[in-house]
Amino acid sequence: MTRREKAILKRNLFLGGCALVLVGAVVLVAVIISAVKGNDSKNESVSSVSSVSSVSSESSKVESVISDLSSSQETTSKEEKETPHGLDAEFENLLLVNGWNPLPEDFDYEGHLTKIPQKYLKGSLDQIDKEVWPYLKAMLDDARDEGIDIGVWSPYRSYNTQKWLFQKQVDKQIGYGVPEDEAEDKAATIVARPGTSEHNSGLALDINCANESFERTKAYEWLEKNAEDYGFIMRYSEEKQPKTGVIHESWHWRFVGINAAREMNKLDMCLEEYVEYKK
Repeated sequence: MTRREKAILKRNLFLGGCALVLVGAVVLVAVIISAVKGNDSKNESVSSVSSVSSVSSESSKVESVISDLSSSQETTSKEEKETPHGLDAEFENLLLVNGWNPLPEDFDYEGHLTKIPQKYLKGSLDQIDKEVWPYLKAMLDDARDEGIDIGVWSPYRSYNTQKWLFQKQVDKQIGYGVPEDEAEDKAATIVARPGTSEHNSGLALDINCANESFERTKAYEWLEKNAEDYGFIMRYSEEKQPKTGVIHESWHWRFVGINAAREMNKLDMCLEEYVEYKK
């Protein structure tokens, strides 16, 4: 738990304690008033009315305090979700795309994209989901401000581009001696079949390169510590391969949303597990 979270917890406990003390005071006043009896029935009636009025008034105060406490907690929750650059921590996209969950046949491959400025590119592809771009830009800018060499290698890919890349990998596996009837399945653990790649969705990108050496760079180290604060997760880890069906790719990062990314990392879940968990 961070220092800020501890401070917020202490404040909420203090306010809750105050509310309980006030409730106790109201109960005590009600008991005292009930114990006081007048000399005649009229006074008793007036006393009862006064007692009820007093208790009602104090109860209203308690309700007001509790309401203020609730508002304070809501404000605190909202403050926790605020992020630099005005990013919305609640915005998320948990679209699950993998070998068992291809994109819908009517998926709009082009209509939701925006172009990435040249200064952020390290490869020839230059499009990303337009709603994801503000989060990606903030991440790239902040990393570069800290002296981290980071850029976009391979973001959105069209269906045809993915088809070409997949067939190229199939041919490579056959060249390695893998039987033709097994080559496609082997290739699919390295390059997704067209329509089943996150690159086809516009929600994912390769950063700097597509090479195992990326895991030994400062860029990877920075992303491990900070990417969740911009809504990105490292999508394919070695231990989650049985769930994702894809080999470990330290360079492949996927946008899910800030709150979602933080929770996924905290729970040590891949997207497949998290989608099921959310259900």
